[in-house]
Amino acid sequence: MGEKTEKATPKKLRDARNKGQVAKSQDLPSAFTFIVSIWVTLAASKFLFDHLGSFTVMTFHQIAKGSLDTAIPDLYIQGLTEIFITSIPILGMVSVIGVLINFLVVGPMFALEVFKFDIKKFDPISNLKSKFKLKTLVELLKSVLKISIACYIVYDVMWKSLPVLIRAVSLPIDASLMVFYAFLMEVVIKVGLFFIIIAVADFIYQKKTFASEMKMEKFEVKQEYKNSEGDPQIKSKRKQIAQEIAYQEGPRGGVKRAQAVVTNPTHLAIAIGYKKDYDAAPFVLAKGEDALAERIIKYAEEFNVPVVRNIKLAHKLWEEADVYEFVPEDTYELIAEILRWISSLNTDTQHEYTER
Repeated sequence: MGEKTEKATPKKLRDARNKGQVAKSQDLPSAFTFIVSIWVTLAASKFLFDHLGSFTVMTFHQIAKGSLDTAIPDLYIQGLTEIFITSIPILGMVSVIGVLINFLVVGPMFALEVFKFDIKKFDPISNLKSKFKLKTLVELLKSVLKISIACYIVYDVMWKSLPVLIRAVSLPIDASLMVFYAFLMEVVIKVGLFFIIIAVADFIYQKKTFASEMKMEKFEVKQEYKNSEGDPQIKSKRKQIAQEIAYQEGPRGGVKRAQAVVTNPTHLAIAIGYKKDYDAAPFVLAKGEDALAERIIKYAEEFNVPVVRNIKLAHKLWEEADVYEFVPEDTYELIAEILRWISSLNTDTQHEYTER
């Protein structure tokens, strides 16, 4: 098996996304839901205190007035009602934040393939192997380290606040609550900040790990391009767009959408298009010879499209690729080099790339 050195193509990333495979960090939503849950609980503390206090008082009154046989069923129902009333706002807010953070990080995604039945999921040997993967070990060590540091932060804050907390015992109830509230807020802020830092670092790590896992062999990339070239839907779409541009704008429209114009340098000109997140491979947007080639070069200057002088490549494209067809397979590497060069340019100025 060859070495996987090539970045994943847009098609492979789309296929992975359809299977629910994306770069995501569990720590990012967890960090924000932790902070939000504590904040909502503190913000709703008066509401919670009033409800739970009233329920406690009512419980003692019920027990004092009647027998336990009649009081317990009523208290059970009332207790469930109070739990529901006091917990739903907090759970609702936390759930919304969790979904929102995941949406912002991952984007809209509905992967039906995740729900498909797969007998391999019940294979004990495969499941056991997955438990001992390097990624699983890293996640375990990260969790242990995160919990250990969080516990140390709580301990450090508590140790430094211990004299104040001890003195708070002798203070009036309102003053004691204020001291405890300040202590709790310091813990939440420090632990929450630590969780956010860890979450951001983990998200960067997950992105890099996912990109590495998605890498492809050169053969896989070429094979994918070849398969896409033969896809009837893609061919039909390219022809439709080609006809629209030809009828509406002619070569000028093709050059306007191009990433580069390859010349030989005066007799032939071929406009190359490629959108990383949409196209499987570079393709020809417009081409011409002699007078039409000169017009294409002028259009390139007008639209600030880089001009690439490469005689062999220009002849190859002219002979083997029609408008809105993918470029020949043996030109992929050279065109990829040209596109990388173009992406590094300052697009405010016109540039020319000569063959080496």
